[in-house]
Amino acid sequence: MAELTDAADPDADAAARCDALFQKCAARPGGGKRSFPAHTAVMKDIYGADYTSLLRCPMDDRGSHPFGAAHPERKLCAHGAMAKCRLESFPTTYSGLFRGAPHCVVRLSTAVAPPTGAAAVFLGKMRKAKLFPCVAIKAFRGGGAAAGNLLFAGGKTGHPETDFFAHGVCTQLTQKIPSGTRPVLRAFEKYSAHPLALGLSEFASVDAAGRMAEPRFPWAVHLAPAATLPPLPPKADAGAFVDALCTIPAGTVLYDVYAAASPESVSGASATVERIGRVVTTSAVVASPPDAPLVFKHQAKEEDYALRSDWVAGLKLPVVAHDGANGTVGAHVGSKFFDGLIKAGRVVDREVEAAAERLGNMNV
Repeated sequence: MAELTDAADPDADAAARCDALFQKCAARPGGGKRSFPAHTAVMKDIYGADYTSLLRCPMDDRGSHPFGAAHPERKLCAHGAMAKCRLESFPTTYSGLFRGAPHCVVRLSTAVAPPTGAAAVFLGKMRKAKLFPCVAIKAFRGGGAAAGNLLFAGGKTGHPETDFFAHGVCTQLTQKIPSGTRPVLRAFEKYSAHPLALGLSEFASVDAAGRMAEPRFPWAVHLAPAATLPPLPPKADAGAFVDALCTIPAGTVLYDVYAAASPESVSGASATVERIGRVVTTSAVVASPPDAPLVFKHQAKEEDYALRSDWVAGLKLPVVAHDGANGTVGAHVGSKFFDGLIKAGRVVDREVEAAAERLGNMNV
């Protein structure tokens, strides 16, 4: 649980911390031709890293964070773009920052560059990918409380489009592992029995004003793209997606936010997800180079299951995966599964629901 201190104006406190970190990051030059680490360098970095501090330390500035001290430049998710944003929420039963967060930063990146040469052969299906989209959101709290963090990734084989917003990203990844990424999974298994899922309960434990709450949180969260980007030239380099992202102005809806309330909610023929909010930029988007001075705390999924032990059995419930195959919730729910349910209209829209309720109250 976050440690809180008194603050005369919690909103001003959160806004000031958000602005300070964003301005520090924006001061780092990120233009020009971008050089990505080789895939072998990324793998070596993952194998040799100690991720313990990312699970424990709540600091936001990479320069003063233990992990940042050991890894001043990112190898994984090296190049990206970032902006200030707000998390708008619709009425739900969820608590903490799921009720809304007006002062956030969002970083959009590709996990690695498109594979070429020997890496393209080694990585199998991943050789067709142009991008491996990842998104991280840091929501600042007032009252001296530590920021909340959400992290998302798309399909592990990447996507063949150069459009960063071609597909959604999710806090939950499937267990269908391409052969080229299995060693990475083994590295992460040292820290969690659920290395392909990230915890959400901390995000629900303290609200934007710094007030503690009894955590009420969904099992998984998905970002469905709402923004559009200018098309890239056919021979654009690997970092050109950053330049496209940097055309996005303040006031743009980047993503609609969807949630799976529980493992049971996405099982079987009645599987549905909720639309619970949206991510809206509050600044222009700027480039974010490998040494950008921000870091995102990760939460092990075990912490969620400690609070919702009933969800563990639900991981074995049946689902029909995005490709029509039969599977289980724990192994086959990820970004493509969410995208499929959204496309099929199997959504409870909390914004529409709230509007209908307001209209009904007006007519009473």
